[in-house]
Amino acid sequence: MVPVLWLIVAWAVLVLWPPPLFANMGLPMVAIYLPPAWLLLVPIVVIEAGYGIWRLKIPAGRALAVQAAANGLSTLVGLPVTWVLLALGELFLLERASRVAPELPLIVTTVLGAAWLGPGAEESTWMVPLAIAVLTVPFYAMSVVCEYVVVRRLMSDLPRRSVRSWIMEANAVSYALLLVVMLAGWVWPRTFERMSAAMFPISAWLVTVVFRVFGLFQGQ
Repeated sequence: MVPVLWLIVAWAVLVLWPPPLFANMGLPMVAIYLPPAWLLLVPIVVIEAGYGIWRLKIPAGRALAVQAAANGLSTLVGLPVTWVLLALGELFLLERASRVAPELPLIVTTVLGAAWLGPGAEESTWMVPLAIAVLTVPFYAMSVVCEYVVVRRLMSDLPRRSVRSWIMEANAVSYALLLVVMLAGWVWPRTFERMSAAMFPISAWLVTVVFRVFGLFQGQ
C-alpha cells in the first residue's frame, strides 16, 4: 500500500502544484515527435508484425497480437516517459553548463537540448531536423528494450537471438518511416499542424509535468 500511496501523492503534487511561468519557452520536441508516433501506431504494428511473419514465419495472428502489446507499451508509455526524462536532464544540464560556458555554439546546444529547443528554433532550417535525428537514437533504444522484454515474455519459445534481431530490425524500419513523416511534415507543415493540434492537450500536459518536476528540484 505504501508505494501506491506515494504514487497518489506524487500525482497530486504534479497535477495540483501551480506551474511556473516561463516566457519564451521554445519548442518542446514532444509536440513534433509524439503525434506521428501515436497516429502511426497501427501501421507500425502491422509493419513490425509483418517483419516477424516474413523473417521468422510466425503465425500472423500471434505476431500482430504480440506487436500490438509491445508497441502499445513503447509508443503510448515509453516515448512520453523518455521525453520527460530527456527534457528534465536537458534543463539541469544546460542550466549548469550555462554557468561554465555561457556562449556554447548553437549546434552544441541543439544536440544537448534536442528534447526542448530554444526560442526561434522553428524559424531555423536545420535545428528541428537535427533535433529529430538526435532524439531518434534514445527513442529507438527505448523501443528496442521495451519491446524485447514484452516479446520475450509473450513468446518465450522463440530464441533470444531471433527476438533481438526481429525487434532491432523491425524498429529500424519503423523509425525510418517516422523520420520520413516528420521531416515531410517540417517541409509541408499544414498537414502536420492539424495532426499536432489533435495531440496538443497531451503534449501540453507533458510539458507541464516537466516544468513542475523541475520546479520542485529548483525549490530544494
